[in-house]
Amino acid sequence: MVCVFALGSNSGGQLATGDTEDQHHPTVCMFAANDTPEEDNTGTWTVCGGGNHTFLWSSDGRQLYGCGTNGDGELALGEGSALRWTRVELPDGCGVAVRKVVCGWSHTLMLTRDGRVYAAGSGSFGQLGTSDLLSTRRKHEAGGWAQLVGTEEVGFTDIACGLRHSLMLAVDGSVYACGANRKGQLGHVAMEARVPSLVCVSRGLPPIAMVACGRAHSILVAADRMTVFAAGDDRYAQCGPASDPQPETCAWRSFRLPRRARKVCAGWEFGAVLMDPLSMDDSRRGGGSVAMWGRADHGQMGINVDPPASCTRDLVELPLEDVVDLACGSNHAVAVTRAGEVYAWGWNEHGNVGDASLRDVDRPRRIVFAGAEDTQASAIGCGYGNTFVIR
Repeated sequence: MVCVFALGSNSGGQLATGDTEDQHHPTVCMFAANDTPEEDNTGTWTVCGGGNHTFLWSSDGRQLYGCGTNGDGELALGEGSALRWTRVELPDGCGVAVRKVVCGWSHTLMLTRDGRVYAAGSGSFGQLGTSDLLSTRRKHEAGGWAQLVGTEEVGFTDIACGLRHSLMLAVDGSVYACGANRKGQLGHVAMEARVPSLVCVSRGLPPIAMVACGRAHSILVAADRMTVFAAGDDRYAQCGPASDPQPETCAWRSFRLPRRARKVCAGWEFGAVLMDPLSMDDSRRGGGSVAMWGRADHGQMGINVDPPASCTRDLVELPLEDVVDLACGSNHAVAVTRAGEVYAWGWNEHGNVGDASLRDVDRPRRIVFAGAEDTQASAIGCGYGNTFVIR
């Protein structure tokens, strides 16, 4: 059976430990009674969290679990929150299988294998893309999922959530967005502060291959996997090393990576990318390297920024090798190597980086699994203030 460890903030029960106490060391998550997962022949699972809620799903896409707060219906459950992994029903009548789930502060997007996108939770900024500002809890007393308006005709391959905005990547490489836009995070000059319906925001850009969202900024990686576009709040240089640090409001700015990107993700005010390694020999082995930019005052960059500053616009390459996956919380990051070792760094107020002193960690530090016989990780994930490791 899948074994998930969690540590960090737990005020809403989002760690699935059966209570609401923060955890400063890796702690085994629990499943609700009668909700034990079925065996998945591949044995691989994925986890992703948001403000105070988290989702876990199987590689075949048929089993979906949630935990944490559900005040706006963000878990797509009925009444009440969930302090343990609780089975979440998939939308009725469409035989869907989950491809990916992403979480904002109090909303959730789910991408299915057939390219449809469903939403749950708060829609107060239009982040659900349902053409109104209502939560799914208000629209449907029993909770559940709402299909985004317009996604029936457009097939999607990826999704991302910011604090209160959403991005969707279409099969043709175009990007659609909805939600909060006060900081220009939707990348479109003519939009209002709240955009409740899907709008294409990548006109004039080349085909896009990856999307990521911070608190109020968005990051796109082009199909060449080296050209990066960013828009939105840039107070902490989270839009990266663009030639013009303060371009026209709501406009996409761009920069180039030194090597091809394998994955892009974002914290609240920083960006991160998993890239091909410096050496082709390392590339053949499968591991990559990590580069970051943006806010640095909690150790988010994984090294001491020189000169000391609250942020950096330059790309910072971390002293990590052979990395196969990368995840970002609000102000911390986590990486796993090909050997299954997990490293974390950054903001640590809730023990989410694995240091019980609760002091920030400014260098990648390996997370220790005390008493665990097999500490090799198969997957990692982050909520805004917590870390998850699947063994």
